[in-house]
Amino acid sequence: MKRVLMIAEKFPPFNASGSARPFYFAKYLPEHGFEPLVIGCRPQPGEASDPARLLELPPQVHVWRSPRLLYPLVEQARSLRKRARALARSRAPGAAAGAGSGAPESASRQSLEARAAAQLVERLEELNWWLHWQLDWAALASLVARLAAARYEPELIWATGPPFRGLSLAARLASQLGKPLVLDLRDPWTYGSLWSPETPGVAESERAQAERVLAQAERIVFTSPLTLESMHQRFPALPRAKLLTITNGFDEAPVAPLRGWPEDKCVFRYVGTLNARRQPDGLLRAFELAGREPGFREAAVLELIGSAGGHEAKASALAPGLQVAFRGPVSHAKSQRYMFGSDINLLLQTISEGQDVVSGKAFEYLQAGKPILAVVDPAGGDAWLMRETGAGRIAPWNDEAAIAEQLVACWHAWRAGERSMPSSARDGYRRRELTARLAACFEELCANVRRSGAGTW
Repeated sequence: MKRVLMIAEKFPPFNASGSARPFYFAKYLPEHGFEPLVIGCRPQPGEASDPARLLELPPQVHVWRSPRLLYPLVEQARSLRKRARALARSRAPGAAAGAGSGAPESASRQSLEARAAAQLVERLEELNWWLHWQLDWAALASLVARLAAARYEPELIWATGPPFRGLSLAARLASQLGKPLVLDLRDPWTYGSLWSPETPGVAESERAQAERVLAQAERIVFTSPLTLESMHQRFPALPRAKLLTITNGFDEAPVAPLRGWPEDKCVFRYVGTLNARRQPDGLLRAFELAGREPGFREAAVLELIGSAGGHEAKASALAPGLQVAFRGPVSHAKSQRYMFGSDINLLLQTISEGQDVVSGKAFEYLQAGKPILAVVDPAGGDAWLMRETGAGRIAPWNDEAAIAEQLVACWHAWRAGERSMPSSARDGYRRRELTARLAACFEELCANVRRSGAGTW
């Protein structure tokens, strides 16, 4: 059996949006002739984790986890940055009205102090980025990966991001070990809602990292064809032939539905995280608008499961008198049971940049087989998947009237007995099938190495 070194910082027991894809690839690669050597990170106290998932892995999967050795230092740097920002604001001309503050010499001194504080903030931001990128997790993970490679001699290296520092680590290892490099991009790099460099210097450094690492890769896998095309436009030097799409998917393990509501209620359910980027305000207002439809208010339930990011209090203000419930975070296994127990599963994306990505949650919804209402950008990746599969309806995330119209339409369809999506919607998105495509990519690269007649790439 061939071996692949897999760099996946958020590999389970992390219970995060980026943990499922590498987990299922590792789970099924042995069926296709590859033994995974996984390098992950050790969760910090308070980070969501689900150790039970590891019981699904076959014995051919080897997992090593390295800690974030500089985590306390990075946190201290973050604290210093906050203090420096506060100092910069307090020293800005006109920030505070005090005795003599209008004197020219006082204003000049304030201006100099403000510039010095701003420069300190910028230096601290760049130092923090360097510590995070090069040392915090990557330094020890690199050592662990070298030891694993020395013992098991992998044929190639695969890495997934975000976090994108894992891709940079994998590129260095591939260069040092002389192995083919395969990158897996679940989200865009150097654009989109997840990319928020603190300073121009940080932005320039990360763009340089992206160009170097992407150029080194023999294959770059994207989870959405929209992301592939957008990245190709932004990095035109990348040969089109080495770019490919392997979407996320679902596992076919049996799931016992968990409903939690009477059968005469139409349960709309969102399973996932709410935060500053994904907000429920428009959905809640739309639910209130839908409540004006005769019978809807009494029959429909909106339930949100997962970390709510402080949005829980909005329900009574934005959807008064309607049945809205927040359940909080649950294990991955229980979240799947809730998806299977829904009547309509809700996708929610409330960002206007980087919408080419397809949500990993969408594929778990495909597994559940219940109709989907996608409250998303109609031109984005989630809408693309709905149109490709016919799994559900689409409503623009920023159009509350349109969302309300689709909520009512879903409810009427439920009353008419439409309780599942078309069976064909699931075709081509099973994890085993998708892993077979990744293994075929690996086999091609290994064959290229053999044909070259060399032990290294």
